[in-house]
Amino acid sequence: MVAPRQELESKGINKATQRVLMVLESFVGQTEPLGASELSRRLDMSRNMVHRALVTLAEEGLLHKHGDTGRYHLSYNLARLQNTEVPAPDFRTIARPFLEELKELTGETVILSIRSGDVQVVLDGIEGDGSVALRVKLGRALPLHVSVASRAILAAMSDEDVEDYLSRNAPLRAYTDKTLTRPAAIRKEVAQVREVGHAISFGDFNQSTAAIGFALPDVYGKPHGAVVVGGPVERLPRDWEDSLLPGMRDIVDRLRTIAALYEAL
Repeated sequence: MVAPRQELESKGINKATQRVLMVLESFVGQTEPLGASELSRRLDMSRNMVHRALVTLAEEGLLHKHGDTGRYHLSYNLARLQNTEVPAPDFRTIARPFLEELKELTGETVILSIRSGDVQVVLDGIEGDGSVALRVKLGRALPLHVSVASRAILAAMSDEDVEDYLSRNAPLRAYTDKTLTRPAAIRKEVAQVREVGHAISFGDFNQSTAAIGFALPDVYGKPHGAVVVGGPVERLPRDWEDSLLPGMRDIVDRLRTIAALYEAL
């Protein structure tokens, strides 16, 4: 989200430079070349501004022009920006600032999971405020049809991969009486999560928890993992997700950009 003009000026931010970086960031995770008109609509910038940024990035070797189409894609010259003397940070280190933002926004527990085959594994987390909170259990693994993080990941998979998971893991294990184990019910849940863009807990793993989960796709659009925000049902109102959703989406969208870039390196 772009900061207001006065805030940018007070921070000494160069807006022209920021626009160039916004254009460059738009190419992360893209498999097809992008042009000025498309980026202008996506970034809410004038076409001339976008065009100048594209030309600048191409002149500096960070973008490559795709023939005579007026479209561009990332250049391999980006690799020269990497400092090979410094070890690449792990995904947990990269994601940690975003987990802290989510914790500050909501006051609830935030959990980072990664996909490993047919399960998701808890990689990191920050526990919420109060004497009662959703606990972070590092290393806990759950199958992809159980828990809010798992279902967020499952819904981000292709239909073919979902069907493959269902067939290979039949019959599916139930953890509570609300766990979805019938393929038809899971397909319906996958469609719902895809429609709204996130998964909601409904007691399929832990009946005392209210939580919301977002998939974190890699550079190819496949789910690398998920981030979850949640807490005890008795403390959270029924509509708590809706009231905090815009802020959570903003943070998660920025984390998704970093996650895709991390996978590309």
